This record gives sequence, structure tokens and C-alpha cells, in this order.
Amino acid sequence: MNKKVEQRKDRSVGGTSEILFVTQNDEQWNGQMGQAVRDYFEVEQYGLPQPEKNFRVAHININALNDMFKKHRNLIIGEIVPELTNPVIESQVDWQSSPQYALKIKAKDAESWVKVFDNQKDELKKMFDKNERARFMDFFRPMANPKVMETLKNIYGCTVTVPEGYYIAVNNDYFTWLRKEEVDKSFGLIIYQLPYKSTNDFSEERLTKVCDSVTKKYIPGPTDGSYMTLDREFVKPVFRVVPEFPATYAVEMRGMWKTEGEFMAGPYVAYTFVNPQSNRITTIEGYIYYPNKPKRDLLRQLEAIIWSLKF
Repeated sequence: MNKKVEQRKDRSVGGTSEILFVTQNDEQWNGQMGQAVRDYFEVEQYGLPQPEKNFRVAHININALNDMFKKHRNLIIGEIVPELTNPVIESQVDWQSSPQYALKIKAKDAESWVKVFDNQKDELKKMFDKNERARFMDFFRPMANPKVMETLKNIYGCTVTVPEGYYIAVNNDYFTWLRKEEVDKSFGLIIYQLPYKSTNDFSEERLTKVCDSVTKKYIPGPTDGSYMTLDREFVKPVFRVVPEFPATYAVEMRGMWKTEGEFMAGPYVAYTFVNPQSNRITTIEGYIYYPNKPKRDLLRQLEAIIWSLKF
């Protein structure tokens, strides 16, 4: 008996951090509906030194939704049906391509449409963020660095898809610093573990204190006495619980790092969780140094690597 071969979906299209909003006409795009989508997704991303929008929202009308646009990675379709009594929400993963998430909202008028969107937007952003990570991982996976990955697996009992170009700069005392150096920019991944004592280990004060202590010890700056630390004055760290993180419950910390004693700084994002293999509290942090240049998409690359974590 011949096995049925599942047809592979086409690769999704669209720029990095881009959403395509499809409306019936320009009035919907320029009115309440378009404004609601832009106001939510085009807010400035926190923790970046230069203003950069979280997402860019592109627009077409429904009559232009051809086969190419149907493959857009992050897709919102708005439709106003005056005779509709109750709003209708339809969503599909990998509708015409992969990775893809498409959401269609039908409502009787623009005001009703915006109310439905407001109820869906937080979950929608999670799906779009997931798609952005998946896109980067499709690129990174064939370039994985097996030597670095094996080292992390032996120490922390987990796999992280680290692409070629990263090397181990420091590795001792359950602290590992991975670096990738280019002509005009630097990438870093930091992983460290400590004994898990109580839920107080997840407090904001404890997380920042521990992070500062390990970076001061292991990540020196370019001059004697300089070292990496968290910025608490200009861009304070912000925290949120991430229940959908690969290691289940995690706390995300996001903000800016700086070099004490030098004029160096950049964005970072860190995730802290209890390692189910060792019952130790574990942090994986990614940071970038790319002065005076856009950094949003580079930070998304690091997030994709961190979210590739598997036990």
C-alpha cells in the first residue's frame, strides 16, 4: 500500500517583523480598523536605543489579495458585513504557506470589528512573534554548530540551535558565554545556572542582581576595570511571565545593557526558568552591540535561538 505523502507548504513571504492587513477598501484602512491595528502593532519596541516599531503593518485591499499575498507570514483580513448579527472569527495556521498565521474578522461595522480585534490582539501578537522566530530558525537550522550545541547539552542537559559563527568565549562554573564577532557588530549569548531555592529567585530584584554579578565576573569591557552591567537609569529592565516558553514557565527580562567605565551599550533579552533536568534556575540571555544602527531584527534572531531550547 502506498503511503500518502503530505504536500509541503510553500515558504511564507513578507519582510521581517511585517504584518499584512487586508481590508475591503481604503476607508477601512484609513479609519478605525486600520488605526486600531497600527496603534497596537506599530508601537516602539522597548529596550532599543533608537526608536523602532515592534512590527510594520502593510496594507492591501481584498481585490489585490492574489496567490503571492495569500502566502504572507502574518496576515489579518478585515471584513464588514452589515447584516451580520454577531462577529465571526476565523483563524488558520499555515493556511497557504509555512510558517503562517492568518486571522479573519467579520463584523457588522467598524466599531464592532475593533472590539473583536482588541480582544484577540495579544494572542495574535504571540502567534506573529512565533512566526518570526520560526522564519529565522528555518534559516539557522542547516547552519547549526554541532560542537557548541554538544557542549551546552553536556553541561545543561538541553539543546539550543546555535548557528555557525558563535564560539565559546568562557565556559566554567555553570556559566557559558557564546560570542559572534563581525566587523561592525557583536552578538552574545549567556547561559548560567544556580541552585534553585524558592520562587523568590524569580523576583525582579533577584534576577537583576544575579545577572549583574555574573556579567561583572565574566564579561569584561575593553579597558581595565570595565565590565558589562544592566542599565537601570535610562532604560529600566521590564519583566513579564512567559507561560508558553519551551521550558514551560519562564520570566522574560528585557532592556539595555551598558559597559561600566566605557561608552558601550545595547539591547538584551533574557529568559529565566527552572531547568527540569537539574532542578537549577537557569537563565539564557542574548545581547547585541551595533552602535547607531537598527537592532530590532537582530534581537529577534537571538530570541529565535533562545526559543529553540529543548530538553
